[in-house]
Amino acid sequence: MKPNLPDHANAPSDAQRVQALSRLIADAQPVPLIAFLHALPPDDTPYTLSHLDDPLRTALFSLLAEHDADLGADLLEHFDDVYAAELVSDLDVAAAAAIVDEMDSDEQADVIGELVDTDAQAAEAILDAMSPEEASDTRRRLRYDEDTAGGLMITEYLHYPADQTVEQVAEDLREHGEAYAEYEVRYIYATDERRGLAGTVPMRRLVMAPRGTPVARLMAEYPFTVTVHTPTDELEDLFDRIDLSAVPVVDEAQVLCGVVQRAAVQEARGEAAEEDLAKARGIVGGEELRSMPVVSRALRRLMFLVPIMLLMMVSAAVIGLFRDTVQRVPLIAAFLPLVAGLCGSGGNQAVAVSMREISLGLVKPADLGRVALLEALPALINGVALGILIFAGVFLWERDAALALVIGTAVPTTILLAAVIGGGVPLMLRRAGLDPAMASGPVVTTLVDLVAYFTVLVLATLLLT
Repeated sequence: MKPNLPDHANAPSDAQRVQALSRLIADAQPVPLIAFLHALPPDDTPYTLSHLDDPLRTALFSLLAEHDADLGADLLEHFDDVYAAELVSDLDVAAAAAIVDEMDSDEQADVIGELVDTDAQAAEAILDAMSPEEASDTRRRLRYDEDTAGGLMITEYLHYPADQTVEQVAEDLREHGEAYAEYEVRYIYATDERRGLAGTVPMRRLVMAPRGTPVARLMAEYPFTVTVHTPTDELEDLFDRIDLSAVPVVDEAQVLCGVVQRAAVQEARGEAAEEDLAKARGIVGGEELRSMPVVSRALRRLMFLVPIMLLMMVSAAVIGLFRDTVQRVPLIAAFLPLVAGLCGSGGNQAVAVSMREISLGLVKPADLGRVALLEALPALINGVALGILIFAGVFLWERDAALALVIGTAVPTTILLAAVIGGGVPLMLRRAGLDPAMASGPVVTTLVDLVAYFTVLVLATLLLT
Protein backbone atom coordinates (compact mmCIF):
# COMPACT_ATOMS: atom_id res chain seq x y z
CA MET A 1 0.00 0.00 0.00
CA LYS A 2 1.39 3.42 -0.95
CA PRO A 3 1.91 5.91 1.86
CA ASN A 4 -0.20 9.06 1.89
CA LEU A 5 2.30 11.69 0.77
CA PRO A 6 1.76 15.41 1.35
CA ASP A 7 0.58 17.37 -1.64
CA HIS A 8 3.91 19.15 -2.08
CA ALA A 9 5.60 15.78 -2.72
CA ASN A 10 3.99 15.74 -6.19
CA ALA A 11 4.74 19.38 -6.96
CA PRO A 12 6.94 19.96 -10.00
CA SER A 13 10.59 20.67 -9.41
CA ASP A 14 12.17 24.02 -10.27
CA ALA A 15 13.71 22.51 -13.41
CA GLN A 16 10.34 21.09 -14.49
CA ARG A 17 8.67 24.49 -14.04
CA VAL A 18 11.33 26.16 -16.18
CA GLN A 19 10.98 23.46 -18.88
CA ALA A 20 7.18 23.69 -18.88
CA LEU A 21 7.22 27.47 -19.14
CA SER A 22 9.84 27.32 -21.90
CA ARG A 23 7.60 25.01 -23.95
CA LEU A 24 4.58 27.27 -23.51
CA ILE A 25 6.55 30.31 -24.63
CA ALA A 26 7.93 28.45 -27.65
CA ASP A 27 4.38 27.41 -28.61
CA ALA A 28 3.31 31.08 -28.40
CA GLN A 29 -0.14 30.16 -27.08
CA PRO A 30 -1.15 33.01 -24.76
CA VAL A 31 -4.10 31.37 -22.99
CA PRO A 32 -2.28 28.34 -21.47
CA LEU A 33 0.80 30.49 -20.91
CA ILE A 34 -1.12 33.07 -18.89
CA ALA A 35 -2.90 30.30 -16.94
CA PHE A 36 0.47 28.74 -16.08
CA LEU A 37 1.86 32.07 -14.84
CA HIS A 38 -1.20 32.74 -12.69
CA ALA A 39 -0.78 29.29 -11.10
CA LEU A 40 2.95 29.78 -10.46
CA PRO A 41 3.63 30.22 -6.71
CA PRO A 42 4.79 33.81 -6.01
CA ASP A 43 7.91 32.62 -4.18
CA ASP A 44 8.97 30.59 -7.24
CA THR A 45 8.22 33.25 -9.84
CA PRO A 46 11.55 35.16 -9.79
CA TYR A 47 13.57 31.93 -9.87
CA THR A 48 11.57 30.42 -12.72
CA LEU A 49 11.65 33.53 -14.91
CA SER A 50 15.33 34.27 -14.24
CA HIS A 51 16.31 30.74 -15.34
CA LEU A 52 14.72 31.11 -18.77
CA ASP A 53 17.06 31.62 -21.70
CA ASP A 54 17.30 35.32 -22.59
CA PRO A 55 15.43 35.01 -25.92
CA LEU A 56 12.59 33.07 -24.25
CA ARG A 57 12.29 35.62 -21.45
CA THR A 58 12.09 38.43 -24.00
CA ALA A 59 9.49 36.46 -25.98
CA LEU A 60 7.47 35.91 -22.79
CA PHE A 61 7.17 39.59 -21.96
CA SER A 62 6.50 40.43 -25.59
CA LEU A 63 3.55 38.02 -25.57
CA LEU A 64 2.30 39.44 -22.28
CA ALA A 65 2.61 43.01 -23.58
CA GLU A 66 0.21 42.04 -26.36
CA HIS A 67 -2.23 39.82 -24.44
CA ASP A 68 -2.00 40.65 -20.70
CA ALA A 69 0.21 43.67 -19.99
CA ASP A 70 -1.16 43.90 -16.45
CA LEU A 71 0.22 40.42 -15.68
CA GLY A 72 3.53 41.41 -17.28
CA ALA A 73 3.69 44.42 -14.96
CA ASP A 74 2.93 42.23 -11.94
CA LEU A 75 5.72 39.83 -12.91
CA LEU A 76 8.24 42.65 -13.31
CA GLU A 77 7.41 43.89 -9.82
CA HIS A 78 8.69 40.57 -8.43
CA PHE A 79 12.21 41.61 -9.41
CA ASP A 80 14.82 44.02 -8.20
CA ASP A 81 14.60 47.35 -10.07
CA VAL A 82 17.95 46.81 -11.79
CA TYR A 83 16.91 43.41 -13.11
CA ALA A 84 13.47 44.68 -14.12
CA ALA A 85 15.10 47.51 -16.08
CA GLU A 86 17.28 44.96 -17.89
CA LEU A 87 14.20 42.94 -18.85
CA VAL A 88 12.42 46.05 -20.12
CA SER A 89 15.44 47.15 -22.15
CA ASP A 90 15.41 43.82 -24.02
CA LEU A 91 11.86 44.42 -25.32
CA ASP A 92 10.90 46.48 -28.32
CA VAL A 93 9.72 49.96 -27.40
CA ALA A 94 5.98 49.32 -27.87
CA ALA A 95 6.01 46.17 -25.72
CA ALA A 96 8.08 47.82 -23.01
CA ALA A 97 5.75 50.84 -22.92
CA ALA A 98 2.65 48.64 -22.72
CA ILE A 99 3.98 46.81 -19.66
CA VAL A 100 5.44 49.84 -17.88
CA ASP A 101 2.11 51.64 -18.40
CA GLU A 102 0.44 49.02 -16.19
CA MET A 103 2.96 49.15 -13.34
CA ASP A 104 2.27 50.98 -10.08
CA SER A 105 3.45 54.58 -10.25
CA ASP A 106 6.32 54.11 -7.80
CA GLU A 107 7.56 51.03 -9.68
CA GLN A 108 7.33 52.89 -12.99
CA ALA A 109 9.64 55.59 -11.72
CA ASP A 110 12.08 53.11 -10.17
CA VAL A 111 12.43 50.99 -13.31
CA ILE A 112 12.61 53.91 -15.75
CA GLY A 113 15.05 55.63 -13.38
CA GLU A 114 17.36 52.60 -13.48
CA LEU A 115 17.06 52.53 -17.27
CA VAL A 116 17.94 56.24 -17.49
CA ASP A 117 21.21 55.48 -15.71
CA THR A 118 22.20 52.80 -18.23
CA ASP A 119 20.48 53.82 -21.49
CA ALA A 120 18.85 57.25 -21.36
CA GLN A 121 17.88 57.07 -25.04
CA ALA A 122 15.95 53.82 -24.55
CA ALA A 123 14.24 55.24 -21.45
CA GLU A 124 13.12 58.33 -23.35
CA ALA A 125 11.81 56.19 -26.23
CA ILE A 126 9.70 54.13 -23.81
CA LEU A 127 8.36 57.28 -22.13
CA ASP A 128 7.38 58.67 -25.53
CA ALA A 129 5.46 55.46 -26.32
CA MET A 130 3.62 55.34 -22.97
CA SER A 131 0.23 56.93 -22.43
CA PRO A 132 0.70 60.71 -22.07
CA GLU A 133 -0.71 60.77 -18.53
CA GLU A 134 1.52 57.92 -17.26
CA ALA A 135 4.58 59.34 -19.02
CA SER A 136 4.02 62.81 -17.61
CA ASP A 137 3.62 61.41 -14.09
CA THR A 138 6.78 59.30 -14.43
CA ARG A 139 8.85 62.21 -15.75
CA ARG A 140 7.70 64.35 -12.84
CA ARG A 141 8.61 61.66 -10.32
CA LEU A 142 12.06 61.20 -11.86
CA ARG A 143 12.92 64.73 -10.71
CA TYR A 144 12.87 63.57 -7.10
CA ASP A 145 15.64 61.69 -5.36
CA GLU A 146 14.73 58.03 -4.83
CA ASP A 147 15.44 58.37 -1.10
CA THR A 148 12.81 61.06 -0.57
CA ALA A 149 9.04 61.08 -0.20
CA GLY A 150 8.78 62.24 -3.82
CA GLY A 151 10.74 59.19 -4.96
CA LEU A 152 8.75 56.76 -2.81
CA MET A 153 5.23 58.12 -3.20
CA ILE A 154 2.46 56.58 -5.24
CA THR A 155 0.09 58.69 -7.30
CA GLU A 156 -2.83 56.24 -7.16
CA TYR A 157 -4.89 57.89 -4.44
CA LEU A 158 -8.38 59.37 -4.06
CA HIS A 159 -8.97 63.09 -3.60
CA TYR A 160 -12.18 65.13 -3.65
CA PRO A 161 -13.11 68.79 -3.20
CA ALA A 162 -13.61 69.55 0.49
CA ASP A 163 -17.13 70.86 -0.14
CA GLN A 164 -18.40 67.63 -1.71
CA THR A 165 -20.78 65.49 0.33
CA VAL A 166 -20.42 61.90 1.44
CA GLU A 167 -23.08 60.86 -1.08
CA GLN A 168 -21.21 62.50 -3.97
CA VAL A 169 -18.00 60.72 -2.98
CA ALA A 170 -19.82 57.39 -2.59
CA GLU A 171 -21.40 57.80 -6.02
CA ASP A 172 -17.99 58.39 -7.60
CA LEU A 173 -16.56 55.33 -5.83
CA ARG A 174 -19.42 53.16 -7.10
CA GLU A 175 -19.10 54.49 -10.63
CA HIS A 176 -15.33 54.00 -10.86
CA GLY A 177 -14.89 51.05 -8.51
CA GLU A 178 -13.00 48.93 -11.01
CA ALA A 179 -10.57 51.74 -11.86
CA TYR A 180 -9.93 52.39 -8.16
CA ALA A 181 -9.33 48.73 -7.30
CA GLU A 182 -5.57 49.15 -6.81
CA TYR A 183 -5.67 52.62 -5.25
CA GLU A 184 -4.67 53.54 -1.71
CA VAL A 185 -8.19 53.64 -0.22
CA ARG A 186 -7.66 53.68 3.55
CA TYR A 187 -7.94 57.43 3.31
CA ILE A 188 -9.31 60.02 0.94
CA TYR A 189 -7.85 63.50 0.69
CA ALA A 190 -9.83 66.72 0.74
CA THR A 191 -8.51 69.40 -1.62
CA ASP A 192 -9.30 73.01 -2.47
CA GLU A 193 -9.89 74.51 -5.91
CA ARG A 194 -6.16 74.52 -6.79
CA ARG A 195 -5.73 70.93 -5.54
CA GLY A 196 -4.04 72.13 -2.39
CA LEU A 197 -4.35 69.66 0.46
CA ALA A 198 -7.10 70.63 2.89
CA GLY A 199 -7.04 67.50 5.04
CA THR A 200 -7.11 63.72 5.37
CA VAL A 201 -10.33 61.73 5.77
CA PRO A 202 -10.14 58.15 7.09
CA MET A 203 -12.35 55.91 4.99
CA ARG A 204 -14.06 54.64 8.14
CA ARG A 205 -15.39 58.13 8.89
CA LEU A 206 -16.64 58.47 5.33
CA VAL A 207 -18.53 55.18 5.42
CA MET A 208 -20.18 55.90 8.77
CA ALA A 209 -21.13 59.54 8.13
CA PRO A 210 -24.63 60.72 7.06
CA ARG A 211 -24.98 61.05 3.30
CA GLY A 212 -25.21 64.84 3.23
CA THR A 213 -22.15 65.49 5.38
CA PRO A 214 -19.48 67.63 3.66
CA VAL A 215 -16.09 65.98 3.35
CA ALA A 216 -14.51 68.94 5.15
CA ARG A 217 -16.31 68.00 8.39
CA LEU A 218 -14.73 64.53 8.39
CA MET A 219 -11.09 65.57 8.16
CA ALA A 220 -8.67 64.34 10.83
CA GLU A 221 -8.04 66.82 13.63
CA TYR A 222 -4.25 66.45 13.47
CA PRO A 223 -3.29 65.93 9.84
CA PHE A 224 0.24 64.80 9.03
CA THR A 225 1.95 65.73 5.77
CA VAL A 226 5.44 65.49 4.30
CA THR A 227 7.02 67.32 1.39
CA VAL A 228 8.38 65.75 -1.78
CA HIS A 229 11.90 66.37 -0.44
CA THR A 230 11.46 64.73 2.98
CA PRO A 231 14.27 62.14 3.29
CA THR A 232 13.65 58.47 4.03
CA ASP A 233 15.10 58.55 7.54
CA GLU A 234 12.66 61.32 8.52
CA LEU A 235 9.80 59.33 7.02
CA GLU A 236 10.87 56.31 9.07
CA ASP A 237 10.89 58.43 12.24
CA LEU A 238 7.44 59.80 11.41
CA PHE A 239 5.87 56.38 10.91
CA ASP A 240 7.46 55.22 14.17
CA ARG A 241 5.57 58.00 15.95
CA ILE A 242 2.17 57.82 14.25
CA ASP A 243 -0.29 55.00 13.70
CA LEU A 244 -1.03 55.64 10.03
CA SER A 245 -0.42 53.42 7.01
CA ALA A 246 0.07 56.34 4.60
CA VAL A 247 0.81 60.06 4.66
CA PRO A 248 0.04 62.65 1.95
CA VAL A 249 2.94 64.26 0.08
CA VAL A 250 2.80 67.92 -0.92
CA ASP A 251 5.09 70.26 -2.85
CA GLU A 252 6.34 73.72 -1.82
CA ALA A 253 2.93 75.23 -2.65
CA GLN A 254 1.12 72.62 -0.50
CA VAL A 255 -0.36 71.05 -3.64
CA LEU A 256 -1.10 67.34 -3.17
CA CYS A 257 1.39 65.29 -5.22
CA GLY A 258 1.01 61.74 -3.93
CA VAL A 259 0.92 59.42 -0.95
CA VAL A 260 3.84 57.69 0.74
CA GLN A 261 3.01 54.39 2.39
CA ARG A 262 4.54 52.93 5.54
CA ALA A 263 5.31 49.70 3.64
CA ALA A 264 7.24 51.63 0.97
CA VAL A 265 9.40 53.33 3.61
CA GLN A 266 10.12 50.03 5.33
CA GLU A 267 11.07 48.45 2.00
CA ALA A 268 13.33 51.38 1.12
CA ARG A 269 15.14 51.17 4.45
CA GLY A 270 15.59 47.43 4.02
CA GLU A 271 17.04 47.93 0.53
CA ALA A 272 19.36 50.65 1.84
CA ALA A 273 20.63 48.31 4.54
CA GLU A 274 21.27 45.59 1.95
CA GLU A 275 23.15 48.06 -0.26
CA ASP A 276 25.28 49.24 2.67
CA LEU A 277 26.15 45.63 3.48
CA ALA A 278 27.05 44.98 -0.16
CA LYS A 279 29.23 48.10 -0.26
CA ALA A 280 31.01 47.01 2.90
CA ARG A 281 31.72 43.68 1.19
CA GLY A 282 33.23 45.40 -1.83
CA ILE A 283 30.33 45.76 -4.28
CA VAL A 284 30.75 49.17 -5.89
CA GLY A 285 27.43 51.01 -5.92
CA GLY A 286 25.92 48.42 -3.57
CA GLU A 287 24.21 46.57 -6.43
CA GLU A 288 25.30 43.60 -8.50
CA LEU A 289 23.48 40.69 -10.08
CA ARG A 290 25.08 37.85 -12.01
CA SER A 291 22.81 38.66 -14.92
CA MET A 292 24.76 41.88 -15.45
CA PRO A 293 27.45 41.98 -18.18
CA VAL A 294 30.57 40.10 -17.12
CA VAL A 295 32.97 42.90 -18.07
CA SER A 296 30.94 45.45 -16.11
CA ARG A 297 30.90 43.22 -13.04
CA ALA A 298 34.64 42.58 -13.30
CA LEU A 299 35.48 46.28 -13.61
CA ARG A 300 33.26 47.24 -10.67
CA ARG A 301 34.95 44.65 -8.48
CA LEU A 302 38.39 45.68 -9.71
CA MET A 303 37.70 49.27 -8.65
CA PHE A 304 37.41 47.96 -5.11
CA LEU A 305 40.26 45.45 -5.18
CA VAL A 306 43.01 47.68 -6.61
CA PRO A 307 43.08 50.18 -3.69
CA ILE A 308 42.99 47.30 -1.22
CA MET A 309 45.90 45.65 -3.03
CA LEU A 310 47.93 48.86 -2.75
CA LEU A 311 47.25 49.13 0.97
CA MET A 312 48.22 45.50 1.48
CA MET A 313 51.43 46.07 -0.46
CA VAL A 314 52.28 48.79 2.07
CA SER A 315 51.72 46.25 4.86
CA ALA A 316 53.99 43.80 3.07
CA ALA A 317 56.61 46.54 2.75
CA VAL A 318 56.49 47.10 6.52
CA ILE A 319 57.27 43.43 7.11
CA GLY A 320 60.08 43.71 4.57
CA LEU A 321 61.66 46.54 6.55
CA PHE A 322 62.00 44.21 9.52
CA ARG A 323 63.20 41.11 7.69
CA ASP A 324 66.27 40.90 9.96
CA THR A 325 64.06 40.77 13.02
CA VAL A 326 61.89 38.06 11.45
CA GLN A 327 64.98 36.03 10.54
CA ARG A 328 66.36 36.27 14.09
CA VAL A 329 63.00 35.54 15.75
CA PRO A 330 61.07 33.46 13.20
CA LEU A 331 58.34 32.65 15.71
CA ILE A 332 57.27 36.29 15.69
CA ALA A 333 55.71 35.70 12.24
CA ALA A 334 53.29 33.19 13.77
CA PHE A 335 51.79 35.87 16.03
CA LEU A 336 51.39 38.64 13.45
CA PRO A 337 48.04 37.30 12.13
CA LEU A 338 46.81 36.86 15.72
CA VAL A 339 47.44 40.48 16.66
CA ALA A 340 46.24 41.84 13.31
CA GLY A 341 43.05 39.75 13.30
CA LEU A 342 42.16 40.59 16.89
CA CYS A 343 42.72 44.29 16.37
CA GLY A 344 40.92 44.24 13.02
CA SER A 345 37.83 42.91 14.78
CA GLY A 346 38.06 45.70 17.34
CA GLY A 347 38.41 48.27 14.57
CA ASN A 348 35.36 46.93 12.73
CA GLN A 349 33.32 47.18 15.94
CA ALA A 350 34.15 50.89 16.01
CA VAL A 351 33.22 51.16 12.31
CA ALA A 352 29.81 49.61 13.02
CA VAL A 353 29.08 52.13 15.79
CA SER A 354 30.14 55.11 13.65
CA MET A 355 28.04 53.89 10.71
CA ARG A 356 25.03 53.51 12.97
CA GLU A 357 25.45 56.97 14.50
CA ILE A 358 25.95 58.53 11.06
CA SER A 359 22.70 56.94 9.84
CA LEU A 360 20.86 58.31 12.88
CA GLY A 361 22.36 61.77 12.41
CA LEU A 362 24.10 61.63 15.80
CA VAL A 363 27.63 62.40 14.60
CA LYS A 364 29.22 64.53 11.89
CA PRO A 365 32.80 64.84 10.57
CA ALA A 366 33.36 67.71 13.01
CA ASP A 367 32.94 65.23 15.88
CA LEU A 368 36.10 63.30 14.92
CA GLY A 369 37.99 64.19 18.11
CA ARG A 370 35.07 63.35 20.37
CA VAL A 371 34.54 60.02 18.61
CA ALA A 372 38.23 59.16 18.95
CA LEU A 373 38.14 59.85 22.70
CA LEU A 374 34.95 57.84 23.27
CA GLU A 375 36.42 54.90 21.33
CA ALA A 376 39.80 55.07 23.06
CA LEU A 377 38.49 54.52 26.59
CA PRO A 378 36.71 51.14 26.12
CA ALA A 379 39.43 50.04 23.68
CA LEU A 380 42.11 50.68 26.30
CA ILE A 381 40.22 48.63 28.89
CA ASN A 382 39.70 45.74 26.45
CA GLY A 383 43.26 46.00 25.16
CA VAL A 384 44.80 45.70 28.62
CA ALA A 385 42.56 42.74 29.48
CA LEU A 386 43.37 40.95 26.23
CA GLY A 387 47.05 41.83 26.53
CA ILE A 388 47.25 40.16 29.93
CA LEU A 389 45.49 37.06 28.63
CA ILE A 390 47.72 36.84 25.56
CA PHE A 391 50.86 37.42 27.62
CA ALA A 392 49.89 34.50 29.83
CA GLY A 393 48.99 32.30 26.86
CA VAL A 394 52.21 32.96 24.94
CA PHE A 395 54.34 32.51 28.07
CA LEU A 396 52.72 29.17 28.93
CA TRP A 397 53.05 28.03 25.33
CA GLU A 398 56.65 29.08 24.60
CA ARG A 399 58.08 29.70 28.09
CA ASP A 400 59.58 32.89 26.67
CA ALA A 401 58.85 35.93 28.82
CA ALA A 402 60.36 38.40 26.32
CA LEU A 403 58.26 37.10 23.42
CA ALA A 404 55.15 37.08 25.62
CA LEU A 405 55.89 40.67 26.64
CA VAL A 406 56.20 41.79 23.00
CA ILE A 407 52.87 40.26 21.97
CA GLY A 408 51.09 41.21 25.19
CA THR A 409 52.25 44.84 24.88
CA ALA A 410 51.42 45.08 21.18
CA VAL A 411 47.79 44.08 21.65
CA PRO A 412 46.63 47.03 23.85
CA THR A 413 48.49 49.48 21.63
CA THR A 414 47.06 48.21 18.36
CA ILE A 415 43.52 47.72 19.71
CA LEU A 416 43.57 51.31 20.91
CA LEU A 417 44.75 52.56 17.52
CA ALA A 418 42.33 50.25 15.69
CA ALA A 419 39.35 51.61 17.61
CA VAL A 420 40.36 55.20 16.94
CA ILE A 421 40.92 54.43 13.24
CA GLY A 422 37.67 52.45 12.98
CA GLY A 423 35.63 55.18 14.61
CA GLY A 424 37.24 57.95 12.59
CA VAL A 425 37.53 56.56 9.05
CA PRO A 426 33.75 56.68 8.28
CA LEU A 427 33.68 60.33 9.38
CA MET A 428 36.75 61.19 7.31
CA LEU A 429 35.25 59.48 4.26
CA ARG A 430 32.00 61.40 4.78
CA ARG A 431 33.97 64.65 5.02
CA ALA A 432 35.70 63.78 1.73
CA GLY A 433 32.33 63.26 0.05
CA LEU A 434 32.76 59.48 -0.19
CA ASP A 435 30.31 56.79 0.90
CA PRO A 436 31.45 55.53 4.35
CA ALA A 437 29.78 52.15 3.77
CA MET A 438 31.83 51.55 0.64
CA ALA A 439 35.31 51.72 2.12
CA SER A 440 35.17 51.78 5.93
CA GLY A 441 35.50 48.02 6.47
CA PRO A 442 38.36 47.24 4.07
CA VAL A 443 40.17 50.52 4.73
CA VAL A 444 40.10 49.91 8.47
CA THR A 445 41.16 46.27 8.11
CA THR A 446 44.19 47.04 5.98
CA LEU A 447 45.23 50.07 8.07
CA VAL A 448 44.93 48.04 11.25
CA ASP A 449 47.00 45.23 9.72
CA LEU A 450 49.69 47.76 8.87
CA VAL A 451 49.64 49.23 12.40
CA ALA A 452 49.65 45.77 14.00
CA TYR A 453 52.59 44.53 11.93
CA PHE A 454 54.57 47.71 12.58
CA THR A 455 53.90 47.70 16.33
CA VAL A 456 54.77 44.03 16.83
CA LEU A 457 57.94 44.23 14.74
CA VAL A 458 59.16 47.45 16.35
CA LEU A 459 58.70 45.96 19.84
CA ALA A 460 60.34 42.72 18.73
CA THR A 461 63.31 44.66 17.33
CA LEU A 462 63.71 46.61 20.57
CA LEU A 463 63.19 43.71 23.02
CA LEU A 464 64.26 40.55 21.24
CA THR A 465 67.25 41.47 19.06
